[in-house]
Amino acid sequence: MAQYKTSHTFYSAWNYEKEIEDLNAQSEQGWQLVKGGCFFSRFEKNPNVRYCYQMDFGRIENMGRYIEMFREQGWEYINSTFNGWHYFRKPYDETLPESAYEIFTDRESLQEMRERWARIAFGITVALGLFAILSLIRLILRPHLPALVQTLTLATECGLVFFGSSTMRNPDVSHNRKGDSHVLGACLAVILIGAIAGIALTELRPYFHTMQSWSDSDLSTSAAPKDWLPFQVRYPDNYFLDLKIEAQEPLTFEILDKDNHVAYTITDKDFTGEDIRLRLPSGGYRLHLSDYGAGPVKIEVTLN
Repeated sequence: MAQYKTSHTFYSAWNYEKEIEDLNAQSEQGWQLVKGGCFFSRFEKNPNVRYCYQMDFGRIENMGRYIEMFREQGWEYINSTFNGWHYFRKPYDETLPESAYEIFTDRESLQEMRERWARIAFGITVALGLFAILSLIRLILRPHLPALVQTLTLATECGLVFFGSSTMRNPDVSHNRKGDSHVLGACLAVILIGAIAGIALTELRPYFHTMQSWSDSDLSTSAAPKDWLPFQVRYPDNYFLDLKIEAQEPLTFEILDKDNHVAYTITDKDFTGEDIRLRLPSGGYRLHLSDYGAGPVKIEVTLN
């Protein structure tokens, strides 16, 4: 029965020569690549043969002709990944020189392959950079924790892809660096944690929109101030209030915590405010209306 194993080692695109070296080492130990991938690779145990592996990158229009071209040079096609990497192998013969196992016959064609990847990476860098700038502007205008996490995550992604693009373009930089997979894994972990944290923090934020109105009779028959819409703040942060008050006489609108401490207050009869920044500790809150005179009263509140 054939034996198989799966490797989840991370390799950055700009460190592809390290992946090739590891594939060759696996083959020498009797593990032959069945399927190469971005997130995992599949191997089959076969100690009776040894291969040398190579990788190419690019979007191929005529895949049949592409595979045939490499087969004519002695390379067996293994598979391609969704993001444009292609895996090839050739039986190892120790009597042949190392140049027999080079998939690119000259420095220019090798650099052209690297440039293909670098151009795509540069486009991604520009897009991520624009998103990071927009996120930074949003953070400056409305500073809150989810926006900070999103900005840092986008900046990390942009910096990582820019580094990769610059490294791939440089013909004098080694593309076989030990420890690169650990750095890449750490960066991917930071990006993943940042994305999850940003979504979670956004979902945990209190968000509501309410519109209340009272007539003269409502206000005159109420012996106590108006309390409505309790809400919960799950973590301390900046929150933003949109408030509109329409009344015949001045009244007091407040946001109170569970101990009746005032988090926000205003007394007015005709008021419109947007993006009023409130620094709210975690805990329970409610909207409160008092010191009202004659009606009718209409209040519109949005909190995020």
